[in-house]
Parts: sequence; structure tokens; C-alpha cells
Amino acid sequence: MIIDKFCFVYLTVENFEQAELIAELAIKKKLVACANIFPESHSMFEWKGEVKLEKETVLLLKTLVDKYDLLEKLIIKNHVYETPCILKIDVSKGHKDFLKWVETSVSLSD
Repeated sequence: MIIDKFCFVYLTVENFEQAELIAELAIKKKLVACANIFPESHSMFEWKGEVKLEKETVLLLKTLVDKYDLLEKLIIKNHVYETPCILKIDVSKGHKDFLKWVETSVSLSD
């Protein structure tokens, strides 16, 4: 098993419903093995010259590096933000059985 082929994709979305939609689509399309949804985080940022404090939902997706481009397209297509936060975080080490499960989950045919 090559360890550097795994990654997390971190993103923020407007609410739980949007997180659930993106997660379900990505799982059904075998682009991710798993999604963690963290509802109601608070994000502070500057947008168009104004400091904002907004409630958001964080989504953490577990996948393979070679699925990232398709996953990013799916996220952008279904995201409501003008400039969504989508970050690929490479995994350098992890529990072998879990990583094997991720690999098997996204590699299975429909």
C-alpha cells in the first residue's frame, strides 16, 4: 500500500443540509469513503472589505489523491459559495486497516 495516495478534503459549507448533499453525492459516486460533518462552526473572515462572523458547517472527506480532481468538480457544482474553501490535505501516515478500507471503498464498482 502506497501511503502518499491518500488525502483528506476539508471544506466549509453554508449549513448541514448542504454538507449532507455533497457528502452523499460523493459517497454514491465512489469519490470518497467517508465524510465527517461538523455542524455550526464559526468562521471569521474579511469579505469585500467587511469583517464577517458566520456560522458554517465543516465537512472532512476521506479519499484517494487520484479522486481529488473529480471530487473538487462535484463540490464546486453543488456549492453555494462564490469562493468555496476546498483544501486537499495529503496523508503521510495512517492506520493501515483504515487506509485499506478507504482504498477499497472508493475503488468498488457500482
